Amino acid sequence: MATGLTTGTFAAERFDDISVSPQVFFQGQTYHGYVEMRFAVENQSTERTRKVTLATPHTAHGWGNNLRRVERTVTVSPGATVNVTLWQPPLLLNGDNQVEVFVDGRYRGAIPRGGNNQHMHRNASIPGGPRAVLVSRSLNSDDLDKAFRGGVVTRGPTGNYSPEQATGAPNVPRGAGGMHQFAWSPDRMGRVGPEWLEVDFKPGKSGAKFLRIYKLAWDQAFKTVVLKGADGADLATIAVTNSATRSFTLGVLQIPLPTLTNAIATVRLNVDAASVGGQVSVDAVELNDGSAASYASDARASSTWATRAGGSSSTAYQGPTVLRSELEATGWSESWLAFTAFDLVVLSRGDLAAMNAAQQNALRSYVEAGGGLMVLGLSELPKSWQSSAQTSFSYPVYGGWHRYSLGFGHMLLAGASTVATLSPVQVNLARELARECGQVWQGMPNEDGANNEFPVIEDARIPVRGIVFIMLAFILVVGPVNIFLCARANKRIAMLWTVPLISFVTCAVVFGYSLMSEGITPTTRTEAVTILDQAAHRATTLARQAFYTPLTPGDGLRYSHDTEVTPLVDVNRYNGGNSRELELSQSQHLVRGWISARVPAHFALRKSETRRERLQVQRLPDGRVTVLNGLGADIQTLFLMDEQGRQFRGQYLKAGQNTPVQPDTTGPKGAPVLAPSSLFQGAWVAAHDALIAAPGNYLRPNTYLAVLAEAPFIETGLAKPGQARARQTIIGLLGQEDVK
Repeated sequence: MATGLTTGTFAAERFDDISVSPQVFFQGQTYHGYVEMRFAVENQSTERTRKVTLATPHTAHGWGNNLRRVERTVTVSPGATVNVTLWQPPLLLNGDNQVEVFVDGRYRGAIPRGGNNQHMHRNASIPGGPRAVLVSRSLNSDDLDKAFRGGVVTRGPTGNYSPEQATGAPNVPRGAGGMHQFAWSPDRMGRVGPEWLEVDFKPGKSGAKFLRIYKLAWDQAFKTVVLKGADGADLATIAVTNSATRSFTLGVLQIPLPTLTNAIATVRLNVDAASVGGQVSVDAVELNDGSAASYASDARASSTWATRAGGSSSTAYQGPTVLRSELEATGWSESWLAFTAFDLVVLSRGDLAAMNAAQQNALRSYVEAGGGLMVLGLSELPKSWQSSAQTSFSYPVYGGWHRYSLGFGHMLLAGASTVATLSPVQVNLARELARECGQVWQGMPNEDGANNEFPVIEDARIPVRGIVFIMLAFILVVGPVNIFLCARANKRIAMLWTVPLISFVTCAVVFGYSLMSEGITPTTRTEAVTILDQAAHRATTLARQAFYTPLTPGDGLRYSHDTEVTPLVDVNRYNGGNSRELELSQSQHLVRGWISARVPAHFALRKSETRRERLQVQRLPDGRVTVLNGLGADIQTLFLMDEQGRQFRGQYLKAGQNTPVQPDTTGPKGAPVLAPSSLFQGAWVAAHDALIAAPGNYLRPNTYLAVLAEAPFIETGLAKPGQARARQTIIGLLGQEDVK
C-alpha cells in the first residue's frame, strides 16, 4: 500500500544510490492531447554521475492502435535531482501500471506510475469523449462539478443496486458473489472508464485508523480513496495498490489511514473495473478508530445499475468532467503539452501569480494553441499577454466576466473569487467554452477518412494487376513448366534447386516491379497555419501532415518537445492496428509502428515555440509602402492592414528582400468578423482556403496574412522527406518596432 497525501507526490523507491518517486498531476479520464507522467530522479551518490532510463509499461499488450513503450534517458550528476517527464500521446498505453528503471544500462526494477490516469481509454457513448476540465487545488472542484450538472449531484433511483445500498452495516449474505441487489453496482451498459461512489458520515469520524470496504470485486478495481472534511475540502488522497484478492465473493478491503487533525465527513471511492474483472459492487463502507466502527449514512454515485434493474433507461451525464489537480499550481509543468489533454483549465488569480514565468508561459502557449483558460478573481489580462489578445465578438461582458480570443484559444476572466459565487450565466459560459475547445477532436478523421480529406498521393492503391500477373507467371513456371523441363532432361532431382531459384527470381522481379512503379523516395505533404506574434516572439502552429513511404523508414519520425503529435487513427478498434514506440531523450522520436510501408500515415500537429522571424513595414516619403520579408521563406501572396485600417497586397516577396506592396481596395472594410479561433474549431485542412477566400475577415490593424510555398514553422518529421509538398499561411501580428 502506498500513501500519497494532497501534494500529489508518492514515496520514493531506491535502486542503490538512485531514488525515483512519481509526481501525479491529476487523476481521471482524458480523450485527446498529451498526458504528463512525471518522476523525480535523485542521485544520492556524492561521486558518480549516473545515466538513468525510465520506460513504461513493464508488460505490454498488443491489440488495436496503441502505445506499447515510452522511454527517456537522463544524466543525473552527483547529489542532483532531475524531474523526468514521460509523455503519453493520444494513444492507449496498453499494458500494466509499472515503470522500468535502468541505471547505467542495467535493469534495476520497476515502480508504479502512481495515480489513476485513464488517458485514451475507449469511450463509445460520447464521440471523442466528454470534455475534461482541470481545476486547481485552491478552488473547490466539487462545487464546479455540481454547477456543471445544474447544482444537484445525481443520485439516481433508490432500491436494489443503488448507492443507498452502500450505507449502514454490511448486509450481503456471507459467501455471496458477483453483482448483488443489496450492494451498489455502477451501470456498465455502454459505459467505460472510471466510476465513483461517495459516502457521508454523520457525524464525522475523528481518529479513524483504517477504512474497510465490504466489496464484491477484485482489489485492483479500487484505484484511489479521497477523504474530505465537513467543509468539503480534501484531507488526503490515498492510492490503493492492494492486489491480493481476485475474487467476486464478498470480501473486505482494509486500507490504513494517515493521521489527520480534522474529522472525516466524506469518503470518495474512485473505482475502475473495466480492465480488472469487469465489475464492482460495494456493500458497505466503514471507518474504524480501533475500538468503534462507523458506517456511512448517505451515498451518491456516478451511475447505478438500479436504472437497468428498474426497467428505466440510464441518461448518462455528458457534460464536462471535472478533474482536480493533485499538485499545487506552483508545481505545475513548464511545458504546454501537459495541459493539452484538457479542454478548459480553471485556476485562481493567486494561482497564476504564484507561478514562475515558465509555468505562466506554458499556460499561455496552451491557450494560444486552442485551449481554454478561466481565471477567477482577475479583471484584466496580464500585460505580457495583451499583444495577441482580442476581445471576443461572440460574447459580451457578463457580470464582471470578460472573454478574450488569444491565438487559437480563449480566456475567461471572472471577478468572482470562488466557484460558489459564480452565477448560472457564468457557469454556462464556462461550460460552453469547454465544449468549443473540445469540439475539434470529435471531428478529426481516422485513417479511413484522412486520406480522402487530405491525400498525400493521387493513388495509394497496391498495383494488384501487375502483381497478380507476376504470381500467375510464377505458378506456371515453378509448376508445369519446371516439371516438364526436368522430366524431359531426365533430371527430376534438379527440382530441389530449380524451385528455390525460381522463387528467388520471382521475389526479385516483384521487388523490381515495386521499385520501378514507386521508387524508394517517400512522399510528404504538409499544410499549416501559424499565428506569429512578432512583439512577443511567439509562434503557434496548427498543421496536418501526411506521409507515404514505399519502404518503412528505419529512423521513424522526429519532432521537438514543443510539438503535439496526434496520429489520425481509429483508437477504438481492438483488431488490427499498430503498436507504437516513443523515445524522448533528445526529442520526440517516434521509433516504430508510426509509419508502415505503402500505407498513408496522417497526423495532426500543434506547436508553440519562440521564433524571431518577422516582417517589417516601412512607409516611404512618397507614400509608398514596402515590406522586408524576414520570414525565412518566399511569400507567394501577402495581405496587409496598416494601423489606420488600410489594406495592401503584394505578390512574390523574396526572402530577405524589401518589396513594394500595392493598396488593395477589393477587400471588405471594418472590423474583422472572425477570430483565428474559428480556424481551430473547423477543419484544419480548410483553414488556408478560408483565409485566402476572405482575408479581410481575419485582418485587423497592424496584422497581415502571408502565404508561403513551404512550411518553415513545422518539422518535416522524416530525416529525408523526399518529395515534399508544403503550404503555410502566416497570420502575423506586427509590433511597434516593425512599423516605420
